[in-house]
Amino acid sequence: MIFNSLTYFVLLLTIIPLFWILPYRARLLLILTSSLTFYGFWKIEFLPVMLLSAIVDFLVSRKMPESSQVVKKRLLLTSLFANLGMLFYFKYLIFFAENAIGLADIFGFTIDPIALTIILPLGISFYPFQTISYTVDCYRGILSPEKDFILYASYVTFFPQLVAGPVLRAKEVIPQFKARVPFSWVHITEGARRIIFGLFLKVVIADNIAPLVETGFAIPLETIGAIDVWTLAFLFGFQIYFDFSAYSHIALGSAKLMGISFPENFNFPYSSSSPKEFWRRWHISLSSWIRDYLYLPLSGATFKDRSVGGLEGAASPTEKKWPLFVSWSIMGLWHGANWTFVL
Repeated sequence: MIFNSLTYFVLLLTIIPLFWILPYRARLLLILTSSLTFYGFWKIEFLPVMLLSAIVDFLVSRKMPESSQVVKKRLLLTSLFANLGMLFYFKYLIFFAENAIGLADIFGFTIDPIALTIILPLGISFYPFQTISYTVDCYRGILSPEKDFILYASYVTFFPQLVAGPVLRAKEVIPQFKARVPFSWVHITEGARRIIFGLFLKVVIADNIAPLVETGFAIPLETIGAIDVWTLAFLFGFQIYFDFSAYSHIALGSAKLMGISFPENFNFPYSSSSPKEFWRRWHISLSSWIRDYLYLPLSGATFKDRSVGGLEGAASPTEKKWPLFVSWSIMGLWHGANWTFVL
């Protein structure tokens, strides 16, 4: 099920009235079953993959408060191994296999090609980051492990952010599930406005730029000039922005219909005056995640606990460059892995 589909809006129209009238427990069950239905509309066989990620981190985090520091580190490594291993297999195995074969060929080794096809599960680039952040926050003592699996699973699978983010943290969402805000038509009008704006960005702008970009990139390079190449590059940049931004707007609007607030994920990045400012405005939740769970810990700096600011404040207290190299490499790999290759 995708955001710009009739089935999604039927789902929304069914969920929203029930969300506002049901009591707490029934409301959580509504969120969880609706999210699993939303995900299962694409490929129901990948539901166990997402639930496995959620179950592993739920159980690991529950054991942390009663464990020694050594055991807590082992539990954290278990979470990282499970989530990153799953992410590597589905999203990066073919990518690294392709490069390994190319490297072997450089050194004169020939590897017989084999057919390898891996279907990328929906949302695999997002929900492992959420479960990892939850476990890390429990390890750091920022968060107390949840005892209610339904509540925790509702956070992991919450359908507005499941497909394309934002990458949310438990501290930002779970309290809003526990304490529903009073109903107000402001939530409905604001949510609807964001959804309509997102649909405009997706259907009217991004989807109309896409054919131009595809046609342009299909033209042989020897037949186009430098201006054409630059034009196509800029068009592709705007296509990606409007596509990502559209999904974020629809996600924020869908959550707002239930009185739930997500942090902004894009803040007009192309109006930035510098590359540094651009990365404070582009995919803010991902940049903030990289900042707090990778770059700042590697640099020995104090991390933050909110999905705001992007890379703002990500200044290393030392002159070490390797944390920056690692962080940018992983962020680039996250955006640009290739998962469709025939060996």
